[in-house]
Amino acid sequence: MIKVAWDVEELVALIDVYRKSDGKTTDQVEKELMDLSKSLTLRAQKLGITHDEKFRNLNGMKMMFQNVVYTATNGHQGLSSASLSLQKVYKMLHTNPDVFELILEEFTRRYHLK
Repeated sequence: MIKVAWDVEELVALIDVYRKSDGKTTDQVEKELMDLSKSLTLRAQKLGITHDEKFRNLNGMKMMFQNVVYTATNGHQGLSSASLSLQKVYKMLHTNPDVFELILEEFTRRYHLK
C-alpha cells in the first residue's frame, strides 16, 4: 500500500462533507464519502500523485470522517487519531471561513465529478 498524506485541499473537502452531514443517514454520508473518494482519485491522477487502488477508498474515507467527528466534538465522539493537519484545517473553518470556502470552491471547480 502506498501511503499518501492528506493535504489541505483534501481535508477541506472532507470537512465539508462532515459539516453538511447533520440529519443525514449513514447511507447518505457514505455515498458522499464515496463520491469524494472518486474526486480525490481524479485529483491524484491529474496532479500525478503516485497511488494505488486503496488510495482514498471508502474504508479509509470513513475512518478519516470519524477523525473529523472527533475533532468537531472535542473528543466526545469519533476516532482519536486525528492528525495535527486535520485539526488545523478544521480550526480554519471557524477562524478563517473565507479562506476555507475559497479552497473548497477551487477544489470543487477542478475535481468535482458531475
